[in-house]
Amino acid sequence: MSCPTNRRRVPMPNHSAGVEQAPKTEGRTIRWWARFYDTASWLMSFGQDARTNREIVARAGIKPGDRVLDVGCGTGAQAIPSAMIAGAGNVTGIDPSPEMIDVARRKAAKKRVEVDFRLAAIEELPFEDASFDVVLSSFMLHHLPEDVTRAGFAQIRRVLKPGGRFLAADLVSGRSLVGRVIGFFGHAHKLKSLDAIKAALSETGFEAVEELPSSQGHLFFLIAKKPA
Repeated sequence: MSCPTNRRRVPMPNHSAGVEQAPKTEGRTIRWWARFYDTASWLMSFGQDARTNREIVARAGIKPGDRVLDVGCGTGAQAIPSAMIAGAGNVTGIDPSPEMIDVARRKAAKKRVEVDFRLAAIEELPFEDASFDVVLSSFMLHHLPEDVTRAGFAQIRRVLKPGGRFLAADLVSGRSLVGRVIGFFGHAHKLKSLDAIKAALSETGFEAVEELPSSQGHLFFLIAKKPA
């Protein structure tokens, strides 16, 4: 099977006039309520958000010295603890929302954790080929149309090192009380089936796509590898 490489010129971040511009994306972007996002996550998860974040980072299998990319990093809930494992300067978080990135930077500074947070969209990751050992994405896929999901997977495969792994964590409706609540609002959260996500990963050149056990019924974890 021929796999897309999607080699592109690497765009440089724009810091002109001290104001960063939001990148173009077809995905849903959280803007004005970014400062309330962590509180909303706590409420929606019935206080289980910290536990969830720990489980996501653990499932990614990050080791000291790994180069890690968090795609759709939001407020840094996974990028910051990932940096505590991988080490200073080894973790990058990207998000298309300037407001979310601002919150993430302030949280990292408060915790004195070094993370490279920058504005970028999954459709065009501003990194060289084979830059990362691990890419993770949490609670982002339901914000993306199908074509953007596939384009994003191809970009993630491109920036992963050979043998690198991608962990996707997202919501599944109907498996628990939280899942049923989420499913009720399905018009706003375009939850994807596991089979559809697995197929998209395989079609964009990933191998060993596997669902990992989850301690929470409303979440799924998928791990996939870039061929060595």
